Amino acid sequence: MVATSRVTGSVPVVAPPAELAGPVGRINALVTAGRLEEAHLLASRLRENLTEEAGAEDPRAVEARAVEAYIAHLRGDHREATVLALAVARIRCRAGDRRASEEVARAAAAWQGIDDDRAAVAHGRELLHMWDRLHRRGLLASADAELADRVRRRVDALEAAYV
Repeated sequence: MVATSRVTGSVPVVAPPAELAGPVGRINALVTAGRLEEAHLLASRLRENLTEEAGAEDPRAVEARAVEAYIAHLRGDHREATVLALAVARIRCRAGDRRASEEVARAAAAWQGIDDDRAAVAHGRELLHMWDRLHRRGLLASADAELADRVRRRVDALEAAYV
């Protein structure tokens, strides 16, 4: 499923599990219409309801959290997008899901927009920790090694500014 937002261009959304097609379709329609605040509210409610109903690690709740992270990124809330995408990555890493590496890359994309240096350091360290975990579990995509190096350099530079 792909939507196009007037604000953001092409918005890739992974096809949801069948039982989420309706809610995710409504969210996607809001994104397409450029109504990102409403889309975010609906995505947050969906994730909260699924988490309460089935637990945070239920595949439907994980997919809803991934959608919520992406919409947070589109809204320019890079810190929230980073936190949500890292949560999805942690869950997928624990499950041995190869998509964990993709989620860390999404978190890194959002992380690059964080303009608070201290938050960028804290979340950058979380990203690096996740890449280390993925590497130890054999789930790290080779293309992500270069991205991890760029994150490490930025975190080191930001930390050096505080010394």
